[in-house]
Amino acid sequence: MARLSLTKCFSIDANVRMIAITGAGGKTSLMYALAREFVSNGETVITTTTTKIFPPHSGQSPMILLSDDPELLGLAGELHQHRHVTLGRHIVQETGKIEGIDDETLKACMRLADRVVVEADGAAGKPVKAPEEWEPVIPMITDLVIPVTGLDCLGKPATDQWVFRLEKFLALTGLRQGEVISPDALERLLAHPRGALKGAGSHSRIIPFLNKEDLLPDKSAINAIAGRLGERSGGRIKFVVHGSLKGSIWSRIDLDSTAPR
Repeated sequence: MARLSLTKCFSIDANVRMIAITGAGGKTSLMYALAREFVSNGETVITTTTTKIFPPHSGQSPMILLSDDPELLGLAGELHQHRHVTLGRHIVQETGKIEGIDDETLKACMRLADRVVVEADGAAGKPVKAPEEWEPVIPMITDLVIPVTGLDCLGKPATDQWVFRLEKFLALTGLRQGEVISPDALERLLAHPRGALKGAGSHSRIIPFLNKEDLLPDKSAINAIAGRLGERSGGRIKFVVHGSLKGSIWSRIDLDSTAPR
């Protein structure tokens, strides 16, 4: 597997300003990995959430700013100093998590930073999930949606131990409870309009990320997942990125889809 940058794998150019990360199995790690690349490229970046996230440690983000001010006074100075700021409204006392921000605050972020990366989903630490009716919370102005899936779910039973929102997952994939999670099941989830495509605006690009490849004994499963993904998604998915955030290695599969664009 060639060592490429994440920005190249996801075709992130100057027009991709807001990125929303959904799904399960590595969203937070991907958000901060992208932020590190943006900073290394000389850009400023805000990492934030529309749901809730745990406060980052210093190796993930150098600065946390908590503010209910939609104009985000003081954020410009923090960005100038640190280049990367994690933004939220406040800490939820019961959970210790950072409360997410609203659309107006996100618009202010776009005026202040080169890039905004949003964790737009929750998964309770499970490697795979299907969205509930109110999920994911993807901002309307999102340029790129990255649905994440942890490949360590493959070969495991479709139970609450491995799947978040199990009932929805079974309905979208056609699996029965306890049945083995297969590459075909993940392909169905990723291509389903109520699965990984849910909530993405028609203008947003969608590029799934298959994480934890280092835990996968049979790498052929990746091509099996990607096989008909372009066609099944109606042409909305044109690339799949796969790899290991833990190992800092990733690559891309370009899908040869004849589905209507």
